[in-house]
Amino acid sequence: MRRVILVLIDGLRPDAITPSVMPSLDAFAHTYTLALRATTVRPSTTVAALASLATGVGPANHRLVEPGLGFLGKLGALRPVARELAKGGIPTDVVSGELARGAWPVAQALAAAAGVRRVIPGGRTPLDAAAAASQILLAGEEQAVFVYLPDCDRAGHAYGWMSPEYLKAAAEIDVAVGRLSGWVDDALLLFLADHGGGGVRPEDHDEPHPVNDHIPIIIGGVGATRRHQLTRPVSILDVPATLLWWYSRPIPPSYEGRPLAEALSQPARPVEVLA
Repeated sequence: MRRVILVLIDGLRPDAITPSVMPSLDAFAHTYTLALRATTVRPSTTVAALASLATGVGPANHRLVEPGLGFLGKLGALRPVARELAKGGIPTDVVSGELARGAWPVAQALAAAAGVRRVIPGGRTPLDAAAAASQILLAGEEQAVFVYLPDCDRAGHAYGWMSPEYLKAAAEIDVAVGRLSGWVDDALLLFLADHGGGGVRPEDHDEPHPVNDHIPIIIGGVGATRRHQLTRPVSILDVPATLLWWYSRPIPPSYEGRPLAEALSQPARPVEVLA
């Protein structure tokens, strides 16, 4: 039985992952596979990056760079990861931290259209979200669980990236990472960010800049390669292809990334690429 826990830490910069600020994630990263200079999409915004993570294509193809329901009509022409997994009987659940007022209906509508089985409120803290995800996993089914943690991004916009408040948010997320790492013997875990921040303006991340564009991608748990660093160019667009590859699902030809197979010591069964 294969299970994946994908944790998206909104706005987490790679240089925030240190033994003093995020000891659990730092230890996890150095135990398994780590890419500290992976890249996100451009524009390096949450909406654009999440849409790419969900569909396997960049903003030039999915064209979702602003929040709203206008994306619903475009999903029919795309191949969302959750929908592709559902074809193989593998459900995807989403656990989300607190969203802005009015964002829940939009998130639920978009997730349903993308093939997500359910979107579950994760509570007020990262640890609450980790507990909610763990509760889902206790059902013991083959599935994918996506956990969205907005706390670093929220602190970055309010106080600046790498500010004391930002690092406090990162430390609180690290407690949740420690809780989710308890599934290391039962699931494949992926921790990543959608963008960095503070590269041009201390409280923003949308301008082109290496500090805004570089993200961490950390892969560990069942089947993951130990003590390995990805040295080739790695992108957030590689993650959707990796998920389908791991579950031995066909990878649509529209997907712009390729599986991070070197991060996984247990190869998937042969996977076809759809024509």
